[in-house]
Amino acid sequence: MFITNLFKKKKEKNEDIWNRFIDEICYANIEEETIKLNPTQQKAVLCFWYQTEMESGGHSGYFDCYPETNQQELYEALLEISNEDIANNYQKALKNGEDDDYNETDNNYYSFNPSLFDYLLKYVIKNKEDIFK
Repeated sequence: MFITNLFKKKKEKNEDIWNRFIDEICYANIEEETIKLNPTQQKAVLCFWYQTEMESGGHSGYFDCYPETNQQELYEALLEISNEDIANNYQKALKNGEDDDYNETDNNYYSFNPSLFDYLLKYVIKNKEDIFK
């Protein structure tokens, strides 16, 4: 029982950090273009919007919504926050994903375990001091 309560408290705290990240960093940056993100925030936000669009529309949806994303910056952010497989899958979608309507790269993305969300949550929690400056 004690361990269960500790787990619940930690989970709630992580959810609070995640929700705060979305509200204060991701959406604030959209609403106020004057906000300057530090490098840690910027990487997290790039990965957040990639992850969010991938969950709703796949690569096609992401590229439609964010055509002006600096591709190299997102690739490097994915490498730092997640892993080489996820980052390389993104590059593959850039290069030749449209040839098969992004089916292969979308399916690859959805099969990754841990997922980008898992990595991103861990990154935000680990770097919360820099994220919430």
